[in-house]
This record gives sequence, structure tokens and C-alpha cells, in this order.
Amino acid sequence: MAERGRTQKQIIVAGAGASGMMAAITAARAGAGVTLLEAMERPGRKLLITGNGRCNLTNTDCGLSRRYHGSAAALAAGVTQQFDAADTLAFFEELGLLTTDREGYVYPYSRQAASVLEVLLAELYRLGVKIKLNEKIQEIGICSDGEGAEKEPGKAGSWFVRTGGWTYRADAVILACGSAAAPATGSDGSGYALARMLGHTVIEPSPALVPVTCRGDFFAALAGVRCRARVSLVCDAASATRGKRLLASDTGELQWTKYGVSGIVIFQISRFISTCTRMEDLTLYLDLLPDFEETRLVRHLLNRACRAKEMRISGLLAGMLHEKLIPVILKRAGLSAKLRAGCLTQEQAGRLIEAVKHFELEVTGTKSFDVCQVCAGGVEASELDPRTLGSRKHEGLYFAGELIDADGPCGGYNLQWAWSSGYVAGMAAALDLRHG
Repeated sequence: MAERGRTQKQIIVAGAGASGMMAAITAARAGAGVTLLEAMERPGRKLLITGNGRCNLTNTDCGLSRRYHGSAAALAAGVTQQFDAADTLAFFEELGLLTTDREGYVYPYSRQAASVLEVLLAELYRLGVKIKLNEKIQEIGICSDGEGAEKEPGKAGSWFVRTGGWTYRADAVILACGSAAAPATGSDGSGYALARMLGHTVIEPSPALVPVTCRGDFFAALAGVRCRARVSLVCDAASATRGKRLLASDTGELQWTKYGVSGIVIFQISRFISTCTRMEDLTLYLDLLPDFEETRLVRHLLNRACRAKEMRISGLLAGMLHEKLIPVILKRAGLSAKLRAGCLTQEQAGRLIEAVKHFELEVTGTKSFDVCQVCAGGVEASELDPRTLGSRKHEGLYFAGELIDADGPCGGYNLQWAWSSGYVAGMAAALDLRHG
């Protein structure tokens, strides 16, 4: 509650997503009067689809703070240490949410994202936060006097936030409008325009945690196939001084699509593709049997061929790969599916395994913002105070969540960033932590 004899500080939070709701709760708990503006007809729409509707709340990975990318990677490391996974678990336990930990991936025990949204909304209502829906912000700025709405960049004072139906006033504003990922949920990138309106630099957003498109005539035949793979993204720069560079690598389940590849293992490296300016420099290398050494696989093939000499060569691969992958591998190895196992030479066995362990894909890009989970890009980190997420350009302006240029991998890291940044911005705005 506000102290006696003092006017309660008024804060506007723009965006009722994960970071916005956390910012509103934190600021209200610290004694501020909070108004939460949401452009959609209901809050938390994107939260409801996270983790395929199961909502991977956070990750107990001890190296969580080092998992972020973008200009705000170092900033995110500090912010997630201010409010870490343990704090997140304690916060939701206090709200009544039971959770379950699956190898570090934390979910609500109900396995329903709706449970997370429900306890957040209950706390917002308990604290008296005013939630205004269908309020899309058109303009934001600092008032030059008690009545006007003339913007004076850099000058402290009362803020105005103008929507289609009302002009709100506040002592501080927290922009938590989300990125351009999944615009159907309200995360349409409009927050970038508001940040630019206030003089902030926005690094051009691009899709992250998104399927990858590739060139090839065999993808339609493989669509829907899932397999375990080690995926390596290599940049073969035109400059002879740079040569080949490994940009990213990960191992996990890969899903073939009619346009390329998807699955979590692809999502983890996709931001390095979407942020690249020359797709022709990029190659994906797939190891389709990552748990077996190449020499062992060659020996396995030859031993099998000796025991089943009349079997067609395609049959030798049946116990190793999905049946739809076998014709593609044989073609890449330059071998006929009709070749008898007894005729397989060591050189041919080596070519087969090389095709399996070094499967090259020519990258053409990624799918669009419509299907990505988060974005790379956003408000430039150097323009924010790393302790408070306050603007270095305007007193009383704060940022939280995906609007900032920080993105993490799948596994609860991006929601942890939302909780952490929302907490830090909400506390700083309520308590005016710029002055210590």
C-alpha cells in the first residue's frame, strides 16, 4: 500500500502478456496504482499457446543466465539473476500453482497454460490492478504541463498514453507489448513503433524458434517423418579469410516438412539463420545417427551384408533409418536400391554412412513471424539501465519482455526472461530505483 501522506504512484503497463502481468503484479505489490492496457479482447493469449498449451514456465538449468542472445544477452544474464528460476517457482507457489519438473523443464502440474493465466489474473484482481481490454495504444509521451500532451524527450514528468477511446495519465510507463512473433495473439510488433516514437533504437526483428526452409525435391516425400539428429549450421563465407564457421549446433528430434525441416533441434538454431544476411552462405549438416560412430556403422553394414547376401541394400538400412529416408540416402550415396547386399563393397558402405552422417541441406530461409515463437531483435540494450530496465533517454519509462533485444532457446528460457524482466521493471518503476 502507499505510504500515508503520499500520493500513490500511478503506473501504466502496456501489454497483458507474461512480462506485462508480472510487471503489473510486482508494481502493485510495491504500493503503486497500476493500469494494465491490452490491445486484445482478453489478456494472456500468447501465454495460452506456449509449450503447445502446456506452458513451460521456466528451466532450472544452472547456466540459465548464459543462454540468451542479442544485444541484451549480458543484460538478460543480470536480470535473470535478480529474479531467477527459484524465485519464479516461489512466486507461482504463492499464487497456488503446483508445478512439475521434467529434467529441468518446469510445467504447471495440470499441464495446462490456462492454469498459469488463471492464477496471474486472480492476483491482478486481488491487488486491484485495473485491466483495460481492447485498448490499442496510438501515442505515448511526456506531458509538458498539467493539462497538455506535448512531448519533451528527456524531461521527467507526467506521462500520457493515448488509445482509440481514452487518454491515460501516469507517473511511469512500462512497455511490455511483446515482439512480432505470433501476431494473431496480439504480439503484432506495434511496441517497436512506440519505442521508436520515444527515440529508442530498435534492432530489426527477425523470426526465432521457427521452422527452416530448404532447397530440394525430396521434402514432400519425407513430410511428417521424425528422427533424432545432430544439426550443425555452418557459414561458408565468400571471403577466403573467414572460411567455414560453425554458427550453432544441437541434437534432438528433427521433423521433416514439405518445405524443409522443423522440430525443437531446428528451432534452437533458427535465429542464426533468420539474422543472416546471405542465405547462400549457410549449410545445414545433419547427422541422422548421432549416437553411433561412423566406423562402427560401416562395420555394422558390412557384417550385416555378409549374413544376408541376397537381401537388397535397402533392407540393410531398414533397421537403422525410417523407411522414407532410405531412398533419399541411397540416391545421395549414388547406389541403386536393387543392389544385392553381397555385392556391397567397403567403399560403397562408406559412402552410405557418409550420406547418413553428413546429410547436407541448402538453406533458403525461415518461416514467417506468423509461426515463430519469439523474435530476435528489439530495443537496443545499450539504451537501457541493466539494473532496472529503465530507459536512458526518458525518466519514468521502462521496458520488459520480448520487446527488448534478448531471446533464448526452447525450454522455458523465454518465459523466465518474461518473469524476470517484468519483475525488475515493475519494482523499479514502483520504487523509483534510479536513485538507489
